[in-house]
Amino acid sequence: MTPAASFSERALETLGLTSYSSRAYAALARLPQATAPDLADATRVPRQRIYDVLGSLIDQGLVAKTPGKPAAYRAVDPANAAAALMRAHRDSLARLEVVATDLVAELRTDWLSARTGRRRFVREGETRTGVARMDHWREYAQHSVLATARPPFDGLADEEWIDRVHSITHAGGTVRCVYHADLLTSPQLVARASRFAAAGEEARVTSAVETRMILTDRERALLTLPSADPDPNAGPGPVLLVDDAHTVAELEDTFDRLWARATPFSAAA
Repeated sequence: MTPAASFSERALETLGLTSYSSRAYAALARLPQATAPDLADATRVPRQRIYDVLGSLIDQGLVAKTPGKPAAYRAVDPANAAAALMRAHRDSLARLEVVATDLVAELRTDWLSARTGRRRFVREGETRTGVARMDHWREYAQHSVLATARPPFDGLADEEWIDRVHSITHAGGTVRCVYHADLLTSPQLVARASRFAAAGEEARVTSAVETRMILTDRERALLTLPSADPDPNAGPGPVLLVDDAHTVAELEDTFDRLWARATPFSAAA
């Protein structure tokens, strides 16, 4: 029978940890260090789960692994652990605020139009606003981002995304981007892309990128449709949201084929 959770374990669960993780951290905090098998026995966390639990705690900044054989683990200062958990909640809240803002921008005009009987018209510049929103759509991602980028490469100006790339990849997720080869003509853009790569983004380049796309967590995608304006200087076409599972899977396959044909950024830059 599993013993009742202590106050510390309940508090850790309230701050976002799982039951197993809260038990493991609370136990480690009361020990100088411990091996995974010893911690599993002390906390009654199944041995087949303890390494995943410890890996998650390391990714969240709550536990550190010490060198040596067998490997041992130690808890970070509880003040730092609590701060890390609160920071994760603030980051999540910030992403939810962006979602809420986009929801209002997307629906409120239609909501008002439906109540006044006036037809909603697409305003000049609305497509550009949608394209701009593609870049912070990446902020919703938790573990996977697949992206394609074309001129003018607006997303490379997002300094905050560099930190998010690091967070996703450090937690075991993946961020991959295929850039249009025009990127290589600008030393400034190459330098910016290099900073993304240093944060953990895997990047490749090819001249075959025909549209901008952001696919997050294998669940939804935003992509720009080709513009109907033949002027080469015309802005991009409408932005399409895709959340149908079958279509998202097809877009992922298309991305993988494009990725396979592209040149690694490190070799091309």
